[in-house]
Amino acid sequence: MKLDKFVLAQNMAFLIAIPPKSNLAKLLSFCLATKARQKTTGTDILKITCELMENPSNLPYWTQDVMGLDLDYTSEEWKALGEMGINDAEEFMATLCKELENLSL
Repeated sequence: MKLDKFVLAQNMAFLIAIPPKSNLAKLLSFCLATKARQKTTGTDILKITCELMENPSNLPYWTQDVMGLDLDYTSEEWKALGEMGINDAEEFMATLCKELENLSL
């Protein structure tokens, strides 16, 4: 799959529009801290992330699965997970969805 410059610009604009202290920013920071094995395809990663969007209450299990994609749990991943401050997965994801709706793009 070829990623063109417009798609990259669109994704960059999305990231810039996200408030830094939002749940969305915390989730994306967590995603940036994680790594997948080289053999993990983009399609597999998309499937995993779509499953979270379909079942937001599975956030605790999803984070564990994503952290384990490279068969290693790093201190950076644990730190990013802790900074998410998840006390209630459903509430965290509900807030995240509201943040998505309020983005000005």
